[in-house]
Amino acid sequence: MQYIVDRGLDIIEPFQCLFMTSSPVQPPRKPPSALPLEIWLDIFQFATYVPRSSAAKPLDPFAFQRISRDIMGVNTPAMALYTKLALARVSKAWRRLTIPLLYEHIVVRSPSRANMILNVLWRSANRDQESADPPPPEKSGYGQWTRHIEVLTHSRGSANLSYYQTVFSIFRLCQNVRVLTGVWNHIIPAEFASVVSQWYGPCLESLSWCEAPSKTQNGALLSPSSTFTFLGSFKSLRVLDLRHRSIRLRTGVDPYPLELPDGIQATLPLVRHLIVSSHSRSLSIAAHLSLPRLLNLTIKTSLSDKIDNQLVRKFLQTHGELLESVEISLPSSSPDDESAPDSSTRRTASHINPEYFLDANTCPNLLSISFPITSPVPDCETPHPNLRRIGLRGVRSDILLPDGARTEKNQLLVITPERYPMLESVQTIGFLVEADGDSGTKDVFIWWVERFEKFGIDFLDGEGVLWVYDEPEPRSNSVGPNAAVKKQYDNEITVLQ
Repeated sequence: MQYIVDRGLDIIEPFQCLFMTSSPVQPPRKPPSALPLEIWLDIFQFATYVPRSSAAKPLDPFAFQRISRDIMGVNTPAMALYTKLALARVSKAWRRLTIPLLYEHIVVRSPSRANMILNVLWRSANRDQESADPPPPEKSGYGQWTRHIEVLTHSRGSANLSYYQTVFSIFRLCQNVRVLTGVWNHIIPAEFASVVSQWYGPCLESLSWCEAPSKTQNGALLSPSSTFTFLGSFKSLRVLDLRHRSIRLRTGVDPYPLELPDGIQATLPLVRHLIVSSHSRSLSIAAHLSLPRLLNLTIKTSLSDKIDNQLVRKFLQTHGELLESVEISLPSSSPDDESAPDSSTRRTASHINPEYFLDANTCPNLLSISFPITSPVPDCETPHPNLRRIGLRGVRSDILLPDGARTEKNQLLVITPERYPMLESVQTIGFLVEADGDSGTKDVFIWWVERFEKFGIDFLDGEGVLWVYDEPEPRSNSVGPNAAVKKQYDNEITVLQ
């Protein structure tokens, strides 16, 4: 009956104002949970975390990986920046928490962006005073939160002197920087390198300095003396990235011989992590440095570099006795990217022979090493007394076939207690059995697990899983005799089939 009455009113008064009719009021949205700001800060840091954003220390290659079930995938710098900007607009309290995260990592990509960054930093540091002089340290504004500055020179105008002046002005407003990354596609002024070393020399903890000019201009390249003087001025460095220290000339000729002049002290007393590339110039500079506390070495291999074995031996003569961990990456087109798809070119490229590092006389204190499975098979006559872990990169299911024709499996066959009496585990870095599409991968992997088990060695996949066959318990029909189970390295067992 009420329906008939409503329809009749619609016929009599067909035109009604929308604001004349009453509509149900939407209840207000629930405010965010009343959590302490410290907990919100931890949540924000986790949601915006990007590897190597605030620290340049290389990730542990033996860190256990997990199968990504998140549709968003791993955070990227662009996604993290978008999230930080959204958090800063929620409330004043959240803005105060997000501002330090927003300016923690500054990337200077072009002259125009450099001017905008400088303008924001300058206004934040001079809110209470109108002066053209630099603000005092206690009034550094947003720059006080900056820990990592990355300078790029790929855009137009990056070779102008005004760009370097703007960049250094940004440096002066960011006095708490601990990580500095510079990619210089043009010849930098010697005065700029000098003031950078004076400004950040006493406090910088990580340095990545890339100079790759395409040609010389009236001998304006840094001389060997200034090269080692610049690097040696950062006495507080813990991480040194030399992977880009290469001179690429069109003639293919080195513009000057790399020899350490007399009287030049190139000593970095606190460096513990060294990153180099397979380029001869990167290895040469690293071989001439004195690093008394060096422990970890990372070598980024490029597809275009030809390995100079004599130079590798010279490098190990200087630093081999100090090394405890060595990581040799898969060959890639860029030393920054190792996630390129597998290809025949990548597998047939020039590799660094891991035998140089597994020699007990060269690296007697080595505890762990990771290298591509396509590397030359090491043939060491003397057993290594201290090696604990071996990591193999680039493993595929067809390589693991015991009766297959692939020769890469010889890397596994030569791992014996006679060669490595203290070896505890062998891990396939980046290869996860559960993520592989081949149904027979588990059985093949377990075959190798059982083989290494006879030697007292754990054979783990990239997830840190020790795959075994589960024997059924009496009066139990839930698991068959050949069901594959995965045994987590922390003794957690989960039945898969």
